[in-house]
Amino acid sequence: MWVITLHFAAGVVAGTMFTVRTLLALAAIVFMESIAASIISGLSAALYAGAGLIAVQVGYLSGVYVRSALERAGIAHPSIRPEHQR
Repeated sequence: MWVITLHFAAGVVAGTMFTVRTLLALAAIVFMESIAASIISGLSAALYAGAGLIAVQVGYLSGVYVRSALERAGIAHPSIRPEHQR
């Protein structure tokens, strides 16, 4: 259970600070972790690892919401990123 909590916390931190590329990298790492857990420990470990993957994604969305709420309250400032020129 603590693994799911840690994955959720990592998602929240990533959501408040980083772009969606970070979410994709975290999701890839957790997916590989889930495959390794299923090979080593069987299906029950794979289910917990899959729940960790969902926890990262829900945590990321929660972090984005927290960042948005802090920006609206005036506590945080929006990050200044120049638009990508193509």
